[in-house]
Amino acid sequence: MILPNNIFKYLLCGTLLASTISVASSSSFDTLAAREEAKPFYLRDIQIGDTTLPFSPASVVIVILSVIMLLRNLLGGPKSSAVASHILLDDTEEAKAKLTALKKEINDFTKFKGAAQRYSKCPSGKTGGSLGSFSPGMMVPAFDKVIFDRESKVGQVIGPIRTNFGYHLIWIEERNLVE
Repeated sequence: MILPNNIFKYLLCGTLLASTISVASSSSFDTLAAREEAKPFYLRDIQIGDTTLPFSPASVVIVILSVIMLLRNLLGGPKSSAVASHILLDDTEEAKAKLTALKKEINDFTKFKGAAQRYSKCPSGKTGGSLGSFSPGMMVPAFDKVIFDRESKVGQVIGPIRTNFGYHLIWIEERNLVE
């Protein structure tokens, strides 16, 4: 049985305990609020009215820039490109020998275009063998490998190169290599 004297002690202890808990919790709340206020604005959580979003303006900017960079790389980042012409002959040893002899005779682009008009089996031969502008992957792999190889020089005859179409002599007019 609790005596009236003891009741007073229990009430006093309970009141002191409750006030200590409330002071501690409001103190920790004040500390958290003070910490939040001490952060620079760009590191604080975004507040819209009574709603607090769980991210900061800095994290929003980082996400937006990351998405932009990702889309640029996936959809239209800078790509290597080249403008080239070629002379195509059949897939025979005679054709290869003919192209090897032609390569020795050709020392400028005008002669290359003339040889393409005379000898090339490709319809592009009518226009001097011009293939126009293209990016990696648009031509057959052996052709692409030669065109986009750093060792291949622009403005010189390259070849003969064998593809599934036959043997080619290639003249790279322009090339833009992007890493």
